[in-house]
Amino acid sequence: MKRFAHARVPASLLPASFPGTASPDPDQPLVTCDIDVDSARIVAVSAVSATLPPDAAPVEDLHGAVVLPGWADAHIHLDKTHTWDRSPNRDRTFPGAIATLFADERHWTETDVVRRANYAIACAHAHGSVALRTHFNCPAGVLRDHHDLFRSLAAEWRGRVELQYVPLCTEAGYATPINAPYFDRALESGCAAIGGMPLMNPDLRAQIDRMMALAAERGMGLDLHIDENPDPASETLREIALGVLRNEFPHPVTCGHCCSLSRQDPARQAETIALVAEAGLNVIPLPMCNLFLMDRRADPAGRPLTPQWRGVTLLHEFMNAGVNVAIASDNVRDAFYAYGDYDMLEVYSQAVRIGHLDGRLPESPRVVTANPAALMGLADRFGSVTPGRDARLVVFDAPSLNHLLARPSAPRRLIIGETLQRPDLPAWEDLAER
Repeated sequence: MKRFAHARVPASLLPASFPGTASPDPDQPLVTCDIDVDSARIVAVSAVSATLPPDAAPVEDLHGAVVLPGWADAHIHLDKTHTWDRSPNRDRTFPGAIATLFADERHWTETDVVRRANYAIACAHAHGSVALRTHFNCPAGVLRDHHDLFRSLAAEWRGRVELQYVPLCTEAGYATPINAPYFDRALESGCAAIGGMPLMNPDLRAQIDRMMALAAERGMGLDLHIDENPDPASETLREIALGVLRNEFPHPVTCGHCCSLSRQDPARQAETIALVAEAGLNVIPLPMCNLFLMDRRADPAGRPLTPQWRGVTLLHEFMNAGVNVAIASDNVRDAFYAYGDYDMLEVYSQAVRIGHLDGRLPESPRVVTANPAALMGLADRFGSVTPGRDARLVVFDAPSLNHLLARPSAPRRLIIGETLQRPDLPAWEDLAER
């Protein structure tokens, strides 16, 4: 048993009955508490006390540092990651990213993917992530190798990082009876969900119905890339919500990106958001990647022009409607996004700035902790500082959320069980091909 005393935790991540959580200060929504850990579990969260913990267990005084649950990063791409050095996206556009990715796939041997993915997971672990969900490309004819590779990675990191994986294919690849083996292989391999990239087309509703039928037969949910474009006529999100309701699809459905929604008429936006809420969809805005890709324009001389639309979906409107919203890293140092380090503090702080999440500061930490843990089916282990959850927490040398967001480069420590550790990031040299 060990007590971590004088921790400052966001009220929205503490037990609902904890004193001070009902009406937190909108600008200072932290509650000071003591956290008791026994082995690998949080066993008690209590008001700060001068008394010793049970059995006179040792006490680690955190002196009012901000403490958050370990991060849950629910939408990443470990197969693509860290390919920027050899395959940069020269024009930084979405079509350029796709072309660059296809050209780079010739390098994707098992050794290459494992090297890059392990480096990425090590970075995420050092930054305090406890759960990752990665999509991976699964084109026609590639069924077994990719699944086995990611299942092996998940086994290697088990106990340190919970790795979920989602095979990613076009709707044409999944939504026909002949391709049912995609779903069978995903089920056999323990995939977290079926992934896809449905696009607007005359057969979309039939494709959605078939995809949901195949998934429902196998008891699997869906995790989809949706409307990653600026076209207001792109309403795949709406069609997915209607498909869930029409088919009474019983399993979790997550939709990432949803960019085009913000380009639509406000009345249409409100209708779609209401359908999303009724269907119980999870939504993952990915502001950093979409900020990078969207509205890249140039003048006739080829000189860059200032972007006027930043690609971010209506995250506040979703949250106001009661939709579960999570923010994630998405791509890291590849053709779709040139930067990133799997640091969810960077993702959180950028989302606060880009999406004005400071307007709902008390609940904002949930978008990188409790909300993604819930959509990943891991809320019983991660995402909050409550008894029974895993004792894997992140401690920041900051006295408030404002200080934390103002200086996101400040040092951090990790509570892992009864230990307090200073993480070491892997060196860039560790990423080099050998």
